[in-house]
Amino acid sequence: MAHDALPQPFLRSACHLFPRQLAACLNLALVGLALAAPTPLPPLPWPAPGALPIGTLLRPALAPRPHPPFRLQTQAPQDRSGRWAAWVIAAPRERPAQIAERYGVTLSALRVAQPGGERAPSGLPLPAGQVVRVPLPPPTTTVRRPASFKTVTLRYGDTLSALMLRYDLSERELISANLDLGSLDKLAVGTRLNIPTRETGLLLRIKPGQSAAELIRLYHAAPIAVARANAITLPTELKVGDELLLPGIYADSRRDELLARRERAAQQAREAVVLAQYRAFEAWKTARLKERQRRYDAYQAWLSSPERLALVSKYQRQAKYDTWTAQQAAEAAVRQAEYQAFVAQQTAEDAARTQEIKGQMLDLAANDPRPQMQAAVLAERQAPDLHLIWPLDRPRLTSRFGEEDIEFHVEQFHGGLDMVQPTGTPVHAAQDGEVTKSGDGAFGTNVYTVDDSLGLTVVYGHLSATAVDIGQHIKQGDLIGYVGCSGECTGPHLHFELRLGGTPVDPLAFLP
Repeated sequence: MAHDALPQPFLRSACHLFPRQLAACLNLALVGLALAAPTPLPPLPWPAPGALPIGTLLRPALAPRPHPPFRLQTQAPQDRSGRWAAWVIAAPRERPAQIAERYGVTLSALRVAQPGGERAPSGLPLPAGQVVRVPLPPPTTTVRRPASFKTVTLRYGDTLSALMLRYDLSERELISANLDLGSLDKLAVGTRLNIPTRETGLLLRIKPGQSAAELIRLYHAAPIAVARANAITLPTELKVGDELLLPGIYADSRRDELLARRERAAQQAREAVVLAQYRAFEAWKTARLKERQRRYDAYQAWLSSPERLALVSKYQRQAKYDTWTAQQAAEAAVRQAEYQAFVAQQTAEDAARTQEIKGQMLDLAANDPRPQMQAAVLAERQAPDLHLIWPLDRPRLTSRFGEEDIEFHVEQFHGGLDMVQPTGTPVHAAQDGEVTKSGDGAFGTNVYTVDDSLGLTVVYGHLSATAVDIGQHIKQGDLIGYVGCSGECTGPHLHFELRLGGTPVDPLAFLP
């Protein structure tokens, strides 16, 4: 270390901290000047055999290494590699085994000095004055710490809250005395904690390159209070590895860090719960989809099953019978009309009535004989003035009102229009109304709207999802839901149905 690198501010601060010890401070400065020589001491050369008295124990110079300012070398001797060792001058006819036994080491650990280096000793006696290096264990050092602190080993069930109550300490006081504390909650059994019994404050361990005076100045501590709390006269009494108490100073930033770590852990726990709930929901949704797929596969299998084919054959026979019955009824009607005409010709009073009945019969013959169609025509003739809009934009119609295009529509009267669009296509309200149903129903996922002033009910069926709730008032053009294939269907489409006074009517009669 050069002379201009001496820590003069440290000497001045150390002397001003304790004016009564000025003489000791001056002596310390002289020692520091002696240690801070401009040129490091050169390594000790190996002595030639016989150059020193027999039995002399050498203390070699230390290899050049940086030291904190004014640190006196009090450790045991070290060799050039930094290991602890002693150099022994052998007596006449002294064997290496005797030297190893004297120092409590093995024979293989000894090294005999030679002009060109070192070698392992043999079992033969050594020449007088031979230098032998003996490795030694590093010396044990005593760590100095304030007497007002004691160490407590955590047992099973101990927590920081319990320790604070037991020793009447606050959280910041306990954290300031244990800066290496990693958590406020997770304390392992066997953890050793520092507990202040008198003064509280920041407990620091002096690290290499630091000094007690620098730490006192850095934390703006009161020198007199520090001296009393640590039972010292000068700050130079504490060395690297010793513990220093700064009373009245607390590690609030470390406390904030531990609290933030606790909050992060709590947040991670909450996120883990949410993730578990989400995974459970995904598992439930997957199971529900699998169940729906299973039911759909079962339905597809039923479509080609012998039982269904037998039912279809039965329904076809029933349809043929119904057709024959209708033909018989039509022929009977014709015969009845002929009979009525004959009766009209016979009597003048019955002529007008006969003509009226004949016209009605002709009208009925020209129309669909099914009662649903008759009721629809009657309801349409009595319907108020409606101005609907199409629920889908330019849809393709696959099944019209009352059309028997598929077997299911033969079995069940088709009371609406089927409009084909891809799954997810938005469905808009064709008329104002109040939502009375929204969810699973007769047509899979349905939405029913009612306008009591018109006696009108509108049905939107087979949706993939709804966008309204029961009791909600909607306007014409509002979003109702999305096209799907829920319920009994063979492909994505919208079942659009109008009911006047509860009677299904043909929507095409009211759409633009």
